[in-house]
Amino acid sequence: MRDVSDAELVRRVSDGDDRALSELYDRYSRAVYATGVRLLADTSLAEDLVQEAFTNVWRGAGTFDSERGSFTTWLYRITRNRAIDLDRKRRVRPSVTGMDLADNVPDSPEAEVIANTWDLSQALSRIPGRHREILTLAYFEDLPQKEISRRTGLPLGTVKSRTTSALKALGRALRNPCSSEVQGD
Repeated sequence: MRDVSDAELVRRVSDGDDRALSELYDRYSRAVYATGVRLLADTSLAEDLVQEAFTNVWRGAGTFDSERGSFTTWLYRITRNRAIDLDRKRRVRPSVTGMDLADNVPDSPEAEVIANTWDLSQALSRIPGRHREILTLAYFEDLPQKEISRRTGLPLGTVKSRTTSALKALGRALRNPCSSEVQGD
């Protein structure tokens, strides 16, 4: 299921496919949790947020429209709305942080960064695995190309050309968020 697009997974979720929901959870639960920790400043509420967000994905999958936006944007909106609801419930009890999330979340720069990170995650999930591996090693593990060559067993020239192809494929995936897997050069 790792090569199936987010939009196709949501369609399968709307048909009752538990495995599709599990794949979406595997792809995005950490991002939802990190968003919850950042917005709610409470790990317990962040865990609740993950549960509520994916319950909403399960229940609302039939309403998702890939023509209106990417899955990550839709999930971010669900996450933000559930975070606001959890914050309001918390404010009924004494507040520990004094944070008014409903006023701060919608237009915050942090929210934009999080949404962009999700878009990048979605784009990476749609490029071929050989390209995703190179970009992950280069940009997330901060490895030089010689070390990538050593780790993967690929010749240095192949690593260099694959890096160029991977960046092009990633750019196409970011420009076309609703298409399925983006082929590289």
